Amino acid sequence: MRKVSRGVVVAAIALMVIGGSVPASADAPLKEVFTDEGWFTLPDVSCDGFTLTETMDSEAITVTTFFDEAGDSTRIATRANLFGTITNAASGHTFRDHASFTETMNVAEGTTTVSGISYHYIVGGVGQVYAEVGHKISVTETGEVIFQGGQDDLASDPGQMTLCDSMT
Repeated sequence: MRKVSRGVVVAAIALMVIGGSVPASADAPLKEVFTDEGWFTLPDVSCDGFTLTETMDSEAITVTTFFDEAGDSTRIATRANLFGTITNAASGHTFRDHASFTETMNVAEGTTTVSGISYHYIVGGVGQVYAEVGHKISVTETGEVIFQGGQDDLASDPGQMTLCDSMT
């Protein structure tokens, strides 16, 4: 048994030495970090008699691009973490916004996958009023949803007008 184990270890070491001398076939991933640029800040929502405006408190985004042997991008993964405050201009009431998600574009397949919390608004005394959470796969070019696992209020209310009724 010891001879077999010793032979396996020697073979593994030889493979590591040989494998370590073979040049990599694709470029290393490109990692870019962006801070507080407002990429995912909610645009103003015009309601009847007031506007909801978001102020970004902090935002951290990491974009990692993966390449094939030819140097073409194959996958682009964007990891986002946002903290914001939504203010009702008429009442002055504020509401917390926190999003934490990963969006991965598969260039070859033409799909985009979003996993995590894109939108999640909670109003005190009411509870959750709007959410896009879970796992969604869509066609990158058209936005057509192929798979949705989890709540997706954005699909039925892309203009987020239901927030007008909740954030008074």
